Amino acid sequence: MFQKFNSIITIFLIIFIINISLGNQLFAAGQQEPLFSLPEVVVIASKYPQELLESVASVKIISKEEILSSQSQNLAGIISNIAGIEVTDYGSPGDIKSLSIRGSSPEQVLVMIDGQVVNDQQTGKIDLGIIPTSIIEKIEIYRGPASALYGANALGGVINIVTKKGNGEKNLATGLYCGSNQTQKYQISYQNRGAEWNYFFTGEYYQTQGERENSQLDRISLFGKISKELDQYTNLDLTIRYIDYQRGIPGPAYYPSPLAQQEDRNFNLNLQWQKKEEDKDINVIAWYDFKTLSYDDPDEWEYSGASLNKNHTLGISFDCTNYDFNWSNLGEQDGTNILTWGGELKNDRVNSSEIGEQQAFNGAVFLQNVWQPMELENLNISLGMRYDYHQIFGGKFSPRIGLSYGLQKDLSFHASVAHAYRTPTFNDLYWPEDDYVGGNPNLVPETAWNYEAGIRYIDEKGTTQAELNLFRKNVNNLINWAADSKEVWRPTNIGSARLNGVEVILMKKLNDYLAADLNYTYLDAIDLDLGTQLKPKHKYGLGIAYLNKSGRNEDDLTIGLKGYLVTGRPDNLNNYYLFDANLDRDFTIDREKNRKVKLSLTIKNLFDQKPELVSGYPVQGRTFLLGISTDF
Repeated sequence: MFQKFNSIITIFLIIFIINISLGNQLFAAGQQEPLFSLPEVVVIASKYPQELLESVASVKIISKEEILSSQSQNLAGIISNIAGIEVTDYGSPGDIKSLSIRGSSPEQVLVMIDGQVVNDQQTGKIDLGIIPTSIIEKIEIYRGPASALYGANALGGVINIVTKKGNGEKNLATGLYCGSNQTQKYQISYQNRGAEWNYFFTGEYYQTQGERENSQLDRISLFGKISKELDQYTNLDLTIRYIDYQRGIPGPAYYPSPLAQQEDRNFNLNLQWQKKEEDKDINVIAWYDFKTLSYDDPDEWEYSGASLNKNHTLGISFDCTNYDFNWSNLGEQDGTNILTWGGELKNDRVNSSEIGEQQAFNGAVFLQNVWQPMELENLNISLGMRYDYHQIFGGKFSPRIGLSYGLQKDLSFHASVAHAYRTPTFNDLYWPEDDYVGGNPNLVPETAWNYEAGIRYIDEKGTTQAELNLFRKNVNNLINWAADSKEVWRPTNIGSARLNGVEVILMKKLNDYLAADLNYTYLDAIDLDLGTQLKPKHKYGLGIAYLNKSGRNEDDLTIGLKGYLVTGRPDNLNNYYLFDANLDRDFTIDREKNRKVKLSLTIKNLFDQKPELVSGYPVQGRTFLLGISTDF
């Protein structure tokens, strides 16, 4: 019976999407805003707001509407079908979900929340599954090295998550969800906005038993942001985040670990001061981050008790943008200069049962100038450089030069050359030595030169966006864990790689109700020492979303389908495809107070595929999540 229900729902969604793509509008409606507001302004590429057509880098903006329509439970589900991105998933709900951009390793991608780095100090990675979508307002993705602005570990790219804040009238919202594998989710949020203050608070509890033995997950997420308008130019934001993530670690299918448990806890304070004047922006961010990770597996060979790792980070960053800077101050300028400069101080400290007590201090200064020549108004030339001093690895200089040129009003060309690096992690350096494994304190940072060129089209109405990017990255001193001459597994700087690729991206609002997102990535990632393929060669991404405000009460109906196909995998691994679908429907229950109830259905792994994205770790099969939510 349940299997028949699965098939009916799947067929219904496919037929419905085909029908609306042929122009069969099922509900009467007038003009409305599109489901996807195509991005026009970006911050991550230059640290100040600029039009996307003027960016010298390949940037992807994921809007609030796209995040809501995806109905994903975490960051991994939102970005999995984006061009140039590969999400490595160990399969079960609580298993680690890591990120690669254009063939990079997870340690080479910098992930930030509200401008602060959240990568783990010990491993260099970030588990995407631990970041719930309930706190996310917008996501900016920088594809390619960005050390000239963001320093170490931005060798592969940068993702910045902008969190929610109170932006409307007093509102209390709740949601209740249940689904496959005894999944439960409870959600509550509150927001209010006054003349000078605004607030946003949200809490979420998520639980599932998973499909495999010992694949259960319990997640508690608490988030709050208090904002104060100091004057007409100045704002102050205080953000508090807390996450408790308890999970079973089932291990590979061929060697399961039925008793392994892991608990991650993260407490974060973030204070931002922003001043925006007519010709100048100033931003100051101070933060404190505390993480604990406890892992216990009584079945582990030579078991000696649970491991406990505590990580502390304290940091402050500053940047200032002058939108009409005059270098000479002696007369008229030969064009417009936008000067951005700033610095960062950060201290990472680790207290671990594995590697003991370690710490590293990093200080940095950076400078970037974007010049628009007077006689070439469509040309922007960006020159950026950053100097980092690392307590362990000393000084590092990271330059970038790029340009964008407006070929037409809605068509631009961009190109850039950049140098970037990644420092070894604490685990790479200090893992304790025994007869089988050990760290290497003599490691040096990985380095890379990246070359990129592309064209970008955005029509005047913002209903169509297209992009073609070509890139090449040469990486040296790659850190590789392998057995040495004494058969001890340890990291060394012996690797080098070449990564060439092409990205084709198309986003289109097909009519007042339907939007589509298509992309293709070709990646030729070669280990130059071994001559072996490192990453899959082909990825095809697809997203289709339908939004209709039906009838006079403007109750929204949203249907979404998104997924991707991966082919040409290394080591003769099988090709695979994964798709998700969702359906949301609003019902007005109090017209005077504009109170609504939303019913939702989310289907993950729509076609019930079970590929191994990582060898030995099959992806969980088709699951459902039914929900009801309302505002008060």
